[in-house]
Amino acid sequence: MQTHYLSPEDKMAASGLITSKVTERNQTTLPPSVRAVLGIEAGERLGYVIEGAQVRLVNASALAEEDPALDAFLGFLAADMAARPESIAAFPVALMLRAKELARGVHIDHSAPIEGGTAL
Repeated sequence: MQTHYLSPEDKMAASGLITSKVTERNQTTLPPSVRAVLGIEAGERLGYVIEGAQVRLVNASALAEEDPALDAFLGFLAADMAARPESIAAFPVALMLRAKELARGVHIDHSAPIEGGTAL
């Protein structure tokens, strides 16, 4: 009778656990099977969803929706901040406390449809 011993890596793979090593620079290579499951290719972005003490990887590139107006606005903000870094200031604590007080007990359903006209 021949006995077959599984390596620790084989045992982990058999249990569904796939591992990769973290380098001294805190980098790792995604194993091919993980890339395949996420449908991720070189140059795409990973997302890390923290749920308690566990982290779930997602393909952030697939989740990202392009919004030309938002992209243009964020580009404008980035350029303005780069051109005038002295204008960047911390959000005033008093204003934050006032906003929290005004919003206390107010429930907003962010997924509810917008009814009526909106002014931008």
